[in-house]
Amino acid sequence: MLRSIPAFVSLRPLRLCVKPVLFGRSTGILPITPAAGDMVRLVQSGRTASNHEVLNMKVSGKQPEIEGVAGTNVTGMTIKKASALLGEGTLTLTYTYSTRTLAIRMGSGNNGPEVALTGNATNLSIYNSDLSGYILVDVVYSSLATANRTDTFTLTMPKGNLIPNFEGYETNDGVGRTRYHLVVAKNKAVAAQDAMNAFSVWTGRPAGTASTTSSASSPSYTAPTSIAVANASTWPTRGFWIRNRAANAGAGDLRYVDYRSGNTLYLKAINWGWVNFNTGTIELKPGMAITGLYSESAVIDQVILSSGTWTGGTAAGTLILKKFTGDYANARQIHYEGVQAATSAGASVKGYRGLPTVSWSNGQIVEPISDVDIGINLPTAGFYKNPDNENIAPEGVTFGLYPSQEECLITDSLLGGDSVGIWIRQTILDGTQARQSIEGDISACWF
Repeated sequence: MLRSIPAFVSLRPLRLCVKPVLFGRSTGILPITPAAGDMVRLVQSGRTASNHEVLNMKVSGKQPEIEGVAGTNVTGMTIKKASALLGEGTLTLTYTYSTRTLAIRMGSGNNGPEVALTGNATNLSIYNSDLSGYILVDVVYSSLATANRTDTFTLTMPKGNLIPNFEGYETNDGVGRTRYHLVVAKNKAVAAQDAMNAFSVWTGRPAGTASTTSSASSPSYTAPTSIAVANASTWPTRGFWIRNRAANAGAGDLRYVDYRSGNTLYLKAINWGWVNFNTGTIELKPGMAITGLYSESAVIDQVILSSGTWTGGTAAGTLILKKFTGDYANARQIHYEGVQAATSAGASVKGYRGLPTVSWSNGQIVEPISDVDIGINLPTAGFYKNPDNENIAPEGVTFGLYPSQEECLITDSLLGGDSVGIWIRQTILDGTQARQSIEGDISACWF
């Protein structure tokens, strides 16, 4: 959603000895008779304010700055811009024939000030009732209707898609992996004050209507299993993620569906997870096989170092694990090649993509969910994080599941010329079959 900063000037009391002007158009009359002691303020016109707004709201699915939008009833008028301050919703444009005036309102609110038409106009500003938002219109006076007319338009925030180029998804070697990709979004406005505020991003997800579980038992954690849902007819047939929305206090719990037969889902075993560690003395790296004193064993997928050093024996952080069997209890030794390398700081957790595995219950809502997670990386001195390879996580980037505009990732403002990095994380499980398509598109919304 792209909102720029209107360039309203400061308001100062003036003594007027000229014909009054309303929003840059001569009206010839004041709306009420001035009384002694009234103060009149001169306000810079909406057209000038719009100089610092670019690509604002879409109007009935079109971007009016690029493609003017004309109504079907109010003839002779074309919308050229809709201010982001109007917000999303229904915009009503009213033309009154007797006074040759235009007015707008959002939703069921009141009309804003009427703007009189005296001839052709370009970028004529028409404000809403509280004067916060406006539209700009071009008017062909000779084409105006000869009766009162009204048009409605749907205002939505502008959106775009970033489509990363992913390579194959299969893991025939039997060992899962993560992959990291960077895409960059840039505010290409020249002027720094053309700012993007509340720039938000989210991921694509497979088609499919949410359904409810119809199996009372919880899916197994350690072995392949199956569950049933009420209706999965619109879901993919194999190789996709599902989320139980009710789990983990609404954050969700993920499972990977190897394939679907009707309403029965056949799930992979959960052998990914993570464990926090401290007192690290032997540097642990992705790909290393670790064990414990009991039945614990795993392959390290990622190492997130949060503090300390390996050489000083104070390294602490988190190990992301795959091919993970057993569980590390708190303060349990973590071994590499038979030698203690670190100590667990809390019990290990099984789960995918940062979401702990929990029990499911009958009747909970389940839905197909995105293949990827995303995280934001603001550049430092113009540079983004630069991992050693695509299987190493970019340092300092926090990933999460953001599968819709309602569950999006929102960045800070971007001034003209600034950019933001969007890191994409694929989690590819052990023995995953080749995929026909990967839902890895990134959608962006701005104002």
